[in-house]
Amino acid sequence: MGVGDNGKFEDAKTRVIKMRMLAFGESEEQARLEAEKAFDNPPKPASLPGVINGADLLKAEFPEPVWLVEGLIPAGLTLLAGAPKRGKSWLALELAQGVCSDGYFLNHRVKSGKVLYCALEDSPRRLQSRLQKQGWTPGAAQNLTVLFGAQFHAHFGGKSGSANFLAFIKNEKFDLVIIDTVSRAFQIKDWNDSAAVTAVLSPLQEYTADTGTSIILIDHHRKRNGFDANPIEDILGSVSKSGVCDTIVGLYKEQGKPGARVSIVGRDVEEQELDIRFDAFTGCWVESAKSDDLTDTQRETLKAIEQLGGLATLSEITEATGRNRGTLFRELQKLLDKGYVIVEKRHWKIRSEATQATEAT
Repeated sequence: MGVGDNGKFEDAKTRVIKMRMLAFGESEEQARLEAEKAFDNPPKPASLPGVINGADLLKAEFPEPVWLVEGLIPAGLTLLAGAPKRGKSWLALELAQGVCSDGYFLNHRVKSGKVLYCALEDSPRRLQSRLQKQGWTPGAAQNLTVLFGAQFHAHFGGKSGSANFLAFIKNEKFDLVIIDTVSRAFQIKDWNDSAAVTAVLSPLQEYTADTGTSIILIDHHRKRNGFDANPIEDILGSVSKSGVCDTIVGLYKEQGKPGARVSIVGRDVEEQELDIRFDAFTGCWVESAKSDDLTDTQRETLKAIEQLGGLATLSEITEATGRNRGTLFRELQKLLDKGYVIVEKRHWKIRSEATQATEAT
């Protein structure tokens, strides 16, 4: 070590001495002794808790990542954002239904369990109507806990609100927590304040990382329309939101035009996009139908319904096709998921756009 380096070393030691005197109220002599211990006997990297050698890391085996929605949304802290009145809440509620009923979301298997839905912008009447429209069963609803705005703020308002909320979800062991919307949840005066945003969201992210659970924060996009957008840059407020979150889901829908697009980016998922549309009959988003999605059997089923006048019962379709009733029902469910048919009073009704698909080769 040269003279200059030694001087820097002594300067650093002096700063530590002053810091200890100010921070801990130590005498100069005591602070100097503690500083010398630290500088003369620094801890070896291998002796620090949590430090791992690179060679050991290369050969380490880790379990497969936990998925909230298989192949689509990993467990963790997720931000679901979109323009106002574009269907974010419907999409989140549909996901909650899949988790509560051990089912699917946009044709992807989901992790089943208990859900906490913080409906901070909805009234009980409106949320009830949406649950009924989406066809929630009593069994699925039993796994759903709802907090409306007034109750949320009564329990988790104030300066320690976010800490109290984290303690609550830890104690209740929810598998999925949805906050709709995050801007109304906690006392952050300025969502452009990076330090404030990070202080509130980081503990939530750390909790999901430690437990393999999922938290979804619903938020708004900046004023932009169309599909030519960026799910990270479009988030309203501080970029700290996207920095803290593990996954970003952007919902894009052009005003007055059918269909929408879901864009997904994240640390543990490949960037991907899904074209979806909203089914007003079921109150659910579904993947947009594509003619090349159909199997020959599904095309035959659609043709049979078309020949029956475009509306038929399961028994009528079974008789017309001569196929097994159970197998046929499963095929109809797949066609329903793909958006080719709907169900009206126990009748399977073919959509007008599906007629063209039956003619595809």
